[in-house]
Amino acid sequence: MKQVFTFLLLFTLSISSAQLLEDSVVMGPSFTNDIFYSFDNGEVDSYSGASWTVAFYNKSQSGAIMLNGGHGVELWNASDDTSQFANIIDTVGISSWTQLYDTDTIWNAHSAFEGDALNSQWNYGWGDYDISTHIIRGSRIFVLKSIEQNYFKVLVEKKDYGVFHYRYASLDNSFDTTIVVNVPDYSNKSYAYLNMDNHILQDREPNHSEWDLLFTKYSTDLGFAYYPVTGVVSNEGIEVAEIKELPNNASYTAQDFNASKTVIGSDWKTFDQNTFSYLLQDTLTYFVRIENGDVYKLDFTTFEGSSTGKIKFNKELVSTGPTGVQSSNEALSLHSIYPNPSIGSADIVFSNTRKENINIRVYNLVGNLVYQANAYSYNGLNSFRINLDFVENGVYLVQIGNGFFVKTQKLVINN
Repeated sequence: MKQVFTFLLLFTLSISSAQLLEDSVVMGPSFTNDIFYSFDNGEVDSYSGASWTVAFYNKSQSGAIMLNGGHGVELWNASDDTSQFANIIDTVGISSWTQLYDTDTIWNAHSAFEGDALNSQWNYGWGDYDISTHIIRGSRIFVLKSIEQNYFKVLVEKKDYGVFHYRYASLDNSFDTTIVVNVPDYSNKSYAYLNMDNHILQDREPNHSEWDLLFTKYSTDLGFAYYPVTGVVSNEGIEVAEIKELPNNASYTAQDFNASKTVIGSDWKTFDQNTFSYLLQDTLTYFVRIENGDVYKLDFTTFEGSSTGKIKFNKELVSTGPTGVQSSNEALSLHSIYPNPSIGSADIVFSNTRKENINIRVYNLVGNLVYQANAYSYNGLNSFRINLDFVENGVYLVQIGNGFFVKTQKLVINN
């Protein structure tokens, strides 16, 4: 009893000592800079938002290549015949080409280059996976418009054991190069970044463990068109609950936390056409659970707009994670989902270092929850069967979490 009392006392003291803190970031005029932010340490780093064109996701099983849509980069699928690369010399047919966009909900899937991938485990949109060689080989030609309004034709030639071979050329064929991106060189980052206007590959991101939120410009679907907005995206492994209450009344008890990267997003502010100023949604509060299990309350207090790019907000530590929580790689691992593709039911194989309840969620690629279940996890290897025979055919994201860590994999449904 004495030990329990001591733990509770320390826990109570740690929470009661937390205080409401006002902080701010300055993105600069016209929201020039990307700001990486940590709840524990404040602003971590700042980079020019227009310094990159495309970014290559750093995971061996992903073919995601992200566009800088927030700064005007655009992409079209020009041809499914890679032998025609030299023959694409203008944009005459651009009105008939399919324009492609990044999702604004998931970091590691459904990027613009994958945007209209076939409902197949082996198709990555830009290329097809060869099961015998484990290489993704390019099968499409794209046309890309850069931030500086240059048009390039692009062929992702292959991804070979974590190495992208990314070819791009001017439409008149006067310039043609292949950039080799060894993503394991960026092992502590989510992406490696390429500026196609100056042809420089960049390391422009803090280590994954050093930041929680990114203040940035990104492209989002407004329902009638994709449009660049200024907002906040959360790092992988960060979960957010949005509560439509005043900060003093808001509670995250019994609320679902969501791992979508744009739960905070951009809609905490609106633009008033009459006063030409921004209005904040004062009945909107966010609770952010960072990777160590700590929960912060977040509410925005000032948005100065494009003149300064200054954003003010309050943050408060409202709950601390348990002492000694292991890293996500050690505590909870999602190994496989099979069969994949599935005709409806599939087995999720995962391991854990603790006996505890696991929450299983399945989302479609626009972020809608289509399935949810709870399972009890034992120490070691576990398996849980899900049944999705009621959903439409397509690609889904299966997410398992234990309240502190979240793991996600893609599942293709072919009912």
